[in-house]
Amino acid sequence: MTGLKAVFAIDSRGRTSMRIIFLLFLFCVFPGVLSAQIKAEHPRNCIFNVGPTEMMFSAFQEGKTDAIFCQHIDDVGSTMIILDARQAELNDMNIEAFIIKNLNQKDWRDDLIANTVAILPADKYLKRKNTVSFSHQFAKEGNYFIIVKATSDNGLKEYIGQYGFSVGESDQWRLVLGLLALVGGGVVFLAWKSWPRRPDTTPTQKGAVEALQRAETTEENSEIMRED
Repeated sequence: MTGLKAVFAIDSRGRTSMRIIFLLFLFCVFPGVLSAQIKAEHPRNCIFNVGPTEMMFSAFQEGKTDAIFCQHIDDVGSTMIILDARQAELNDMNIEAFIIKNLNQKDWRDDLIANTVAILPADKYLKRKNTVSFSHQFAKEGNYFIIVKATSDNGLKEYIGQYGFSVGESDQWRLVLGLLALVGGGVVFLAWKSWPRRPDTTPTQKGAVEALQRAETTEENSEIMRED
């Protein structure tokens, strides 16, 4: 019986492992899993520099989801943009913000008027609560960045910060999903090629198995007869 147990043990382990690998493959290619991971990203990925100070970028889409977005906003539509100051120095400065299409321009000032989709006019928004928010209706998927300018009243200090994000299924995220699918498929293929195969039941092997069964049955019968 030892030989048969080994055969079935290998087959059972093989089926179980292939199920696990298949689930991992689904995890890699299922977009919802990736989206959930992006939504749960660490807050440090949402922080950017504005001169020597720091701000945190976040966004949410009321009526669609309760998720807070950062580097990637799931869908187009009405979106609330939130900017939180992390240092008090910005509280007395005039804050101005631009949302600009990211077309791989060398400088954000290139074709600024044509590429700008939203403007937050300069004002001391951070004076009372260290945060400012405004709404924008994103009409197109793609890559964007927000430019924040902080200027003192006398104009002697001007800080500029830039933070990039994407909206909808931009080319960047399609590439990520494609790479995950490719990696998942490669894992499944390599596991399938390297996993031990169940022995073929050729006539010779069948005969050996039957002989083993007969010998073990005879041995068991002999033990019973000796006990009698």
